[in-house]
Amino acid sequence: MADSKTKKPSRREARKRRRANRRWWQRWWLILLVFPAIALGAVGLLAFYIIFDSVPLPDDIDARSSIVFDIDGNEVGGLAAEVAREDVELADLPPHIEQAVLSAEDRGFYEHRGISARGVARALFTNVRAGGVAQGGSTITQQYIKNAALSPEQTYTRKVQEAALAIKLEREYSKEEILSFYLNTIYWGRGAYGIEAAAQTTFDRPAAELDVNQAATLAGIIAAPEGFNPQENPSGADNRRLFVLSGMLSEGYITQAEHDGLVAAGLPEVSQRQTVAQGPNAYYLDAVRRELAALPAFADGELFRGLRIHTQLDQRMQAAAQSHLSEAVLDGPTDTGAIVTVDPRTGGILALAGGPDVETQPFNTAVRSMRQPGSTFKAFTLQAFTEAGYSPQSRFPAPAELEIEDAQTPIRNFGGSTFGEQTVTQATASSTNTVYVQMQEEVGREAVIEAARRAGLPRDQSEEVFPTERVEGPAMRPLAGLTLGQDVASPLEMASAYGTYAAEGVHATPHLVTEVIDPDGRVVFETEIDLEQEVDLNVSRVVTSVLRGVITGGSGTAADIGRPAAGKTGTTNDARDVWFVGYVPQLSTTVWLGNLDNSSIDADNATGGGLAAPLWGRYMQEAVEGLEVEDFVGPSLGDLEELNAEPDVCPEGYEFADPPTEADETGFFPDILVDLTDEEGRPCVEIAPEPDECPDGYEFADPPSEPDEAGRTPEVLPGLSDPEGRPCVEVLEEIEPEEEPEEPEEPEEPEEPEEPEEPEEPDDPPAEEPPSDGDDDGGDGDDDGDAGNPDPDPASSDAGRDPDPEA
Repeated sequence: MADSKTKKPSRREARKRRRANRRWWQRWWLILLVFPAIALGAVGLLAFYIIFDSVPLPDDIDARSSIVFDIDGNEVGGLAAEVAREDVELADLPPHIEQAVLSAEDRGFYEHRGISARGVARALFTNVRAGGVAQGGSTITQQYIKNAALSPEQTYTRKVQEAALAIKLEREYSKEEILSFYLNTIYWGRGAYGIEAAAQTTFDRPAAELDVNQAATLAGIIAAPEGFNPQENPSGADNRRLFVLSGMLSEGYITQAEHDGLVAAGLPEVSQRQTVAQGPNAYYLDAVRRELAALPAFADGELFRGLRIHTQLDQRMQAAAQSHLSEAVLDGPTDTGAIVTVDPRTGGILALAGGPDVETQPFNTAVRSMRQPGSTFKAFTLQAFTEAGYSPQSRFPAPAELEIEDAQTPIRNFGGSTFGEQTVTQATASSTNTVYVQMQEEVGREAVIEAARRAGLPRDQSEEVFPTERVEGPAMRPLAGLTLGQDVASPLEMASAYGTYAAEGVHATPHLVTEVIDPDGRVVFETEIDLEQEVDLNVSRVVTSVLRGVITGGSGTAADIGRPAAGKTGTTNDARDVWFVGYVPQLSTTVWLGNLDNSSIDADNATGGGLAAPLWGRYMQEAVEGLEVEDFVGPSLGDLEELNAEPDVCPEGYEFADPPTEADETGFFPDILVDLTDEEGRPCVEIAPEPDECPDGYEFADPPSEPDEAGRTPEVLPGLSDPEGRPCVEVLEEIEPEEEPEEPEEPEEPEEPEEPEEPEEPDDPPAEEPPSDGDDDGGDGDDDGDAGNPDPDPASSDAGRDPDPEA
């Protein structure tokens, strides 16, 4: 039976309910008041635009190259469409292209007159609740108008203008003509405008030859041309393909059997043709396109509308990065690699080389390759260890291998090396895995992950600067080998994270583009430099001071460039990846080398110190030319003393412990030394003395309440007791039971005595010897000490003597 008494809500809960009710009514009043006003205004604007605006036609629409400028304002290249727009007649296209596009974008295309009343009402309601334009209700006709004539900004005025021109277009042209306009001008990603350019760019074939599966794939791209592009995001493109096929089935364009067969066929094979210019800036320009395409304002092809894009590109550094990387891959044991340089004080990406040559390898490894960073990840463990209050002079055993509870195999040092015992500084220079795993376990894996995130590694995909092929979910997991770089990161991410240490704990979000200006001279995008003190100033200085030892006398000596620098080597299992990430105060640079198929590097020196560090050194020698030689600032003296001091040790009779609040059961209250503390802040506390011992013949026991069987009462000693309060009680000897007397034996009869023999004559007594004078015992010391020993040790006489030369 339910309880008839209901619990009265708390005052806080009541306030929450009242606020929620007010918000609900406020929303509805807003809708009731605003909707009519918007409707009246919309009607007036509709009439105005229908009367006075002109409708653009495909002949007036064309893609224009956008120009990219470097950090000094010099033109360095452009973002241009790979395939020029080419119009095709709707009648020349197979019908499944039209069917796929309508299923994806506008299933009521042949019923409406330019706008969908249901779509507009749904979008309006959503936008009023959101306080702005959050959803569109665009038909194919409206989409054509938006892309052909209007700016991409999301405002009510623009939406009304779009609707008005859509109505006007529907009055002047047939549905087939409007659909033809749309297919020939819509943006499909990778610089492709129109269905013909999209077919060539995506499948290397004319639109007239596309099959149903290819048409469904292209139709799925329209909603997000860069986000659903099959070359960049095959899983997203495949999900959209399945959505389109489902729509084609529901609209009756394909049968169930055809649908099932197309679903089973999977995503069709796509072209991997290059989409950016050639030359030393090619990978940088590709990254620029990716950075802007990820922004909503540039998602619908606005990149190719004659924009002026200003970047942080340093052409001198870029040329050096591309030249050194290409040479290292051409002459070395790997088939690809990356070099990325970031300005740690602004986050500007100054140089970015994502492969040896963009024509033969268009895949941009600098921003798209997610690889295990190896021991370069140890910097984040060092940061977390220092943040926890530990010193780089802390010592750990450094065995060749170490068992960790949840590790599938023991943690091993490179080459099976053992180092006895090492400080953290020494273990960093030699990259000792077994020490760093102990450091990780000491501070906790989550603390290491949090340190890496604050330094600059993304927590998950939502924090990525560029869309990558990172597996969905968290970017870092608390694995046993976390500190050894078991998770993945891109070369750009590592350069950015180490840049935080170069900037003394201040992290700047990495970026290539500073501002974008449209053809009319308006600034349509400007990067806001976000600087945050993510790592404590002195913690970052400690990390730098330790990482400097890697270059001056550790695994990265090949990266020495003759000026203050810090960094860390990294090598993954089976030598699949080799890294060196390092920095000077003005620049942070990643060098990564590996193979595209993730196979092992076939070389004897396939380590971060053997391949990546020398390349870092050669490139950075050029990169720092013209830059002032700056030194790092070390931790403040007080912090150094605290960090390098030996840990407090309690004197004899004391131990680190939480101080008691009252005396123990014996009345003992310890002395507390508050000036000596451990890492947890616990002081030295006096150890309670051991209880007094009972004298011989006594033991701690409960006194008997009555005498024993023999009537004896043990003595009890006052003043002595154990922690349980029992006194010393006399131990009484046990009483042995009396034995019965034995019967006497009968006496034996005496034997008869024998007759005595005749006595012999006694001998003469011996002569009396004279007394000894004692000289035999006090001679010159050559006595071997055997006198009085009936069985002397024959070896004892030789002890301490030189052996007989003739023996």
